[in-house]
Amino acid sequence: MAAPLLSAVADIIDEGGFAAVVAAAGRGEHSGLTDLFRVYQPMLLRYLRARDPVLADDLASEVWVAVARRLGGFVGDERGFRSWLFTIARCRLIEHRRKLARRRTDPVSHDRLDRLERPPAQSGGDDPAVLLVERMTAQAALDAVVADLTSDQAEAVLLRVIAGFDVGETARIMRRSPGSVRVLCHRALRQLAMSLTQEVGAE
Repeated sequence: MAAPLLSAVADIIDEGGFAAVVAAAGRGEHSGLTDLFRVYQPMLLRYLRARDPVLADDLASEVWVAVARRLGGFVGDERGFRSWLFTIARCRLIEHRRKLARRRTDPVSHDRLDRLERPPAQSGGDDPAVLLVERMTAQAALDAVVADLTSDQAEAVLLRVIAGFDVGETARIMRRSPGSVRVLCHRALRQLAMSLTQEVGAE
């Protein structure tokens, strides 16, 4: 995931660098905002759809409204911007869930997730870890992450894989210690590898 991300970022910084793009967006220039949206919206949606498939698009819109309002005061590099963007997304998601809890709204049914078609398993001789990486490029695989892991495990893996954060950045966003994030990721990847091994064996 890191390579496509860096390539996409490189596409928008040919003239003046990433700071210039952010500065233009902060001044409200349409081209700057469009460039940022084009690069980061796909990964933001993948993260939010894996966390809340029903309201992901609405939450993403709220995130970009917040970014547009505060961008003039942002100071930092590309990695800092990405961390800021996903921190806002996570906060919006938490706020949404708290509102639902206060309203005592029933949780969204998982029937839709259960009916989603998963990519076909590869041949039994393939390494489950390789299968995991390949499948992580599909939305159905992200849905499987949500289904197979605890909420914290899923979030840690999504931030590492989709957003390309390292352990320290993931820990800051999740407000956990780096050691805790390492444990979450280790257990999550072990669980996913076991699940893929079982799927391959069942073919």
